[in-house]
Amino acid sequence: MPSFLRRLQVAPWAVAAAGFAMMFASGAIWGSFTLFLVAIEADTGWSKTTIALGFTVFTFFGACTAPVTGWLTDRHGAQATLAGLTLVFALGLGLAALADSPLAFYASFGMLGGFGAQCCGSYTLFTVAGNWFRRPATAMAIMDSGSGIGTLVSLPVLRLIIEAHSWRAAYLALAILALVVVLPLAAVFMRLHPPGREPPPPADGHVAHRSPLAAVGAISASPVLRWLAIVHLLAPMTFHAIGSHQVAYFQDAGMRQDVAVLLVATTGFTFFAGRLAFGALIDARGIATAGAIKAVAAIATLGLMLALPLLASAAPSYAYPVLFAIGFSSTGILFTNAARLLIDPASFNAVFGAMRLLYGTGVALGPPAMAAMVDATGRFDLPLALVGVVLLFHHAAFVALARGAGRRGAK
Repeated sequence: MPSFLRRLQVAPWAVAAAGFAMMFASGAIWGSFTLFLVAIEADTGWSKTTIALGFTVFTFFGACTAPVTGWLTDRHGAQATLAGLTLVFALGLGLAALADSPLAFYASFGMLGGFGAQCCGSYTLFTVAGNWFRRPATAMAIMDSGSGIGTLVSLPVLRLIIEAHSWRAAYLALAILALVVVLPLAAVFMRLHPPGREPPPPADGHVAHRSPLAAVGAISASPVLRWLAIVHLLAPMTFHAIGSHQVAYFQDAGMRQDVAVLLVATTGFTFFAGRLAFGALIDARGIATAGAIKAVAAIATLGLMLALPLLASAAPSYAYPVLFAIGFSSTGILFTNAARLLIDPASFNAVFGAMRLLYGTGVALGPPAMAAMVDATGRFDLPLALVGVVLLFHHAAFVALARGAGRRGAK
């Protein structure tokens, strides 16, 4: 390796820039399925439900394999693990471009793609940021901001490729993006620890030396980690229950569809600002203070949604994008910083990977659970009130954990 590249490899700003670029690719990957849904339906005649199931498989398979990814990272380091996952992801998209049946699409895009997409997953990049930077939450927020920009930039480009060629060509373009951008950045810059600051190797018989299932045992054996696991399940469940029905709810409350869509679209910009602001807040005041502010804003968001049908004016709804961002944009950064204080560093990635399994399960369960409640009751207010109860519970649990984690970190 050339000497200038070796120097660049250990420069914190270069690690942050690499993480930003990898999250840019993540935004292109995760944010583009809405384009592919329409294009694949038009080309193949498969139903929307059939195609959307591929994304469900993608999401759920990525969550189910997160403990394996964490275990591999603890055993072999982030560079080798993320590089290998990038190759798996590119293979999955390449095969998806050739898929001629839903089952082939589920196996390629859903299973291989879902497993490999962890090559630019936020939780591994956040772990790297936590080890490299004196202000880790700010570094995590900077990296994470690449995701929103990646979605913003990539969607018009992918749409042009689909219109000029096909959705298959667009999947090949994403595979090339992974190989050209993610693979070299992961292999060169994603060291778990700066040189000279590596922790001592774990003792024989440690969780890091056993199977990924050992991480589940470590969680079940610790009351603190059990509560952290519960929060990892419930927080994304409530967020995605709300987020997946925003436009439908505002329309049900009497808002015009174009206004509702614009209001929801604005949250993309407020989330970008919210992540950066919360990153700085967490570093300055700690996760307990940031978690309490997040909790108040999340409850206020639900209160505003429930009050909208009762208000004579729609003006208060303009506060929604700001409240929603304060209440929900910082979840990943907060959780990672709490986990860094609560989980044994020698097995951090394996145990945190098991947490991410629960997180992904919550992502998968939230939208259909909300839809089922709305269909059963024929209204939004009761389901939203129930979500509010769960929201209050898991935020209270997190703030209590954060205070305990802060005391542990101060010792």
